[in-house]
Amino acid sequence: MGVKLINAVKTVICCGLAASLFFSLSLNSASAASNAQNNNSAALERANQAYLARKYNDASGLVSRIILKDGESAAALNLMGKIYHRQNKIDEAIGQYQKALKLDNSFAEAHFDLGVALFDQGQYASAAKEFECALQAGANSEYQYNLAISLERLGQLRPATEGYEKAIQLDEKNAAAHYSLARLLAAAEDNDRAIQEYRLAIAAQPDFPEAHNNLGVVYSNMGKYPEAIECFQQALKINPNCSEAQRNLGYAQAHTSLGVTYLSQGDSKKALEEFRKALRIDSHYADAHYNLALLLQKQGQLQEAVGHYQEAIKYDPSSAAAHNNLGVALMQMGNKQQAESEYKEALRLKAGFKDAQLNLDELQKNKM
Repeated sequence: MGVKLINAVKTVICCGLAASLFFSLSLNSASAASNAQNNNSAALERANQAYLARKYNDASGLVSRIILKDGESAAALNLMGKIYHRQNKIDEAIGQYQKALKLDNSFAEAHFDLGVALFDQGQYASAAKEFECALQAGANSEYQYNLAISLERLGQLRPATEGYEKAIQLDEKNAAAHYSLARLLAAAEDNDRAIQEYRLAIAAQPDFPEAHNNLGVVYSNMGKYPEAIECFQQALKINPNCSEAQRNLGYAQAHTSLGVTYLSQGDSKKALEEFRKALRIDSHYADAHYNLALLLQKQGQLQEAVGHYQEAIKYDPSSAAAHNNLGVALMQMGNKQQAESEYKEALRLKAGFKDAQLNLDELQKNKM
């Protein structure tokens, strides 16, 4: 019996990026509620404009002078909270939002901004409560989307799915909601609906690399390789001058997914090129290391394969498949002791891992 390899993986981009990306955008929006509460305050409007222009020190100084002159108001405190939030002073931001709500507990924007800050701290249940409070003031697609993603982080997938659907009903061009709904549908293997939602996300926001990439993943999982390749290539055409996180998650994974698809079609040369491109973009991307190692191992380039399996494990220590395949490569190189250690680690990480158990049994049988 031969040793067992685990095939290439195809992971879908997780919700974390979408959450942080769209929460951040929400903090950029003009403070309509603040203006409504302070129509006569030209100074507060100047502070708000400085905030929107990302001149946070100027904005902070203006708000401080307003409070010193006119006293605290919910609008001024909430704007100060936004400024702190943008400066990554989350605790200070939360304090300002809470003070604003003590003055006006019906202030929907303050509830929403407090929810964002709590989400950023991983307090998803508390964040969800704040988003619910914000929604009490009236239906709002952005508030509904953020409530849904908080529920998703809490593992409440059915309410999260319903929440994304409600956000779309409120704004059919909410690309984030279409994208997040598609992720959950894809995870549930409802591929037809997932494809529809990814396409609607792309229609609402054409320069959305994660949506193009994940659409390609769905097509690839369905065996529709030409469609998958087109999606991956489209993701890679999008302007790379975006944030590091978006570039790493969008482009590195797109290259990796494209490489997996080429490999499925038997085109090892193109697959190798794509895996190496992914690692040039993000050298810490475990999936790219894993898939490249798998390909190199199949080509008999064992030493290099071992190096990439080790890198995959370094950046994803919980990967039982990587430990198993590393064990296979080490065994092929004659290093039985280290191979045995890797098989055991794979089984520790994933109890009942059939391939790792078969490999370990065979190794131990041959030692007798």
